[in-house]
Amino acid sequence: MQRGLRACQATIAMAALLAISCVSSPKAGPAPDWTLTTPQPDSTYTYFVASSSDAAGDTALATEDAAVGLISQITRYMGVDISVETTGEAKGTLDSYSAEVRSVVKQSGQGKVAGFSIKDRYVVRDGSMVTVYVLAQYVTADLNKEKARIAALFKEKVDAVAKPEAAGDSAAAAGRYFDAIKSYVEAVVAASGSDIDNAAIKLERNANKARAVLAKLRFVAIDAPAAAGLGKDYAKPFKARLVFGEGDAAPGVPGAEVYATYQRRQSSGRVVTRTERAMTDADGVVSFAPPPPDFVGKAVLRFSLNLDSTGELLERVPAAYDAYVAAIEDEMARRSVGFEYVVSSAAKTVPTGVVIVDLGDDGQPASTTVAQGALFETLAKEKFKAGLAPLSPAMIASFDDAAILKAAKAAYGAGLARLIYGSARIERSEKDGSMWQATARMTVRCVEFATGTILYSAEKTAVSVAGDEASAKRSALLQVARDAVAKDLMANLP
Repeated sequence: MQRGLRACQATIAMAALLAISCVSSPKAGPAPDWTLTTPQPDSTYTYFVASSSDAAGDTALATEDAAVGLISQITRYMGVDISVETTGEAKGTLDSYSAEVRSVVKQSGQGKVAGFSIKDRYVVRDGSMVTVYVLAQYVTADLNKEKARIAALFKEKVDAVAKPEAAGDSAAAAGRYFDAIKSYVEAVVAASGSDIDNAAIKLERNANKARAVLAKLRFVAIDAPAAAGLGKDYAKPFKARLVFGEGDAAPGVPGAEVYATYQRRQSSGRVVTRTERAMTDADGVVSFAPPPPDFVGKAVLRFSLNLDSTGELLERVPAAYDAYVAAIEDEMARRSVGFEYVVSSAAKTVPTGVVIVDLGDDGQPASTTVAQGALFETLAKEKFKAGLAPLSPAMIASFDDAAILKAAKAAYGAGLARLIYGSARIERSEKDGSMWQATARMTVRCVEFATGTILYSAEKTAVSVAGDEASAKRSALLQVARDAVAKDLMANLP
């Protein structure tokens, strides 16, 4: 007898005990025939008989044990075709049924459970021992209805795993691989929360089926640009083919939703990953070109399968089955392909002049060229086609863009195509204990001679600490020009 049915029996046993208590006291006389042989079902009723003895002569205990035996027979009759334990909704249904039986018994007559009643009981004593016999009758038609109702509920419990597994098998056979994966995972979820027979075996079987289908889904790289220009359209799109099976010539999978992830620069300067959706065509090919890149350096575009709905299902699997979930998630993560490429700027090849003015504490041009030297040195190391292009320091400090462009074109228009200009100053310096801390601010722009367009404009700060004030100020100017401005300019100047 299964664990859930035993729980049900214990509940219904109390109902039988109450029912027996409502039957009148037995009369002396020979034992009824039904105590020896359970009556055969007739045209109306099915009968159940149970008995129990208590050596100490406690009639109540003997009656309770007899009731348990009686309920055991009824539940066994109902469970002839049931091979699962009663938990969850099924147990709730049996508990509710037990409560209805209890209600009938309390009323000592017909109630919500049609056809059920305690027909008779017989008590016999032999010295100190007492034996109690109980006879119950159940309208056969009603009993079979209850049996069918409960059996159907248990069957639904089994179907919670069997149906999605069958659907997965059917989908896989028809080439609907994503439907198959999802169905198998639905079966995993159902098995993980169920006490059906061999639930762990069924869970593992469906997890392995999901992994087997996933393992045969692969992206095959077709084509991709090896490089890209800052701010320019890609020469061609990135392409890959989603296949199912072994080898690159395996059949393509059409109509699959794919994620395309690539990098973009935020306004803060940080490079982050963005994701867009794409679909495979009739041949299983996915093609995608991101927006023109807005940063310089190494980049990766990656295609991956959209398996979000399957991942959400896996979140419902209890922690006890984490190993199976991790195995499926690992297979899901492998369904991707990446393309590495380099984003570069044409700025290196464009003849460019550089003029940066150091400003004093009064905001007027100073005689030093610390910031200009640091910026120019960095550009030269990166092989920019750059040269110094002196102009009026006062004009540069004024940031009169029109005047600066006119003067630069007049002086250098024959040999240069761009001008990087700006100013740098110490914004603050203060002593902190035995050390000095200085903050430098630098404003820089780059103008294109041919169009007059400002190609780059930024303002950066840097903080430096040194043992004396002069060293702290110089270090701050070097740092803001070399590290803050130069790196940002090279990453963003088209």
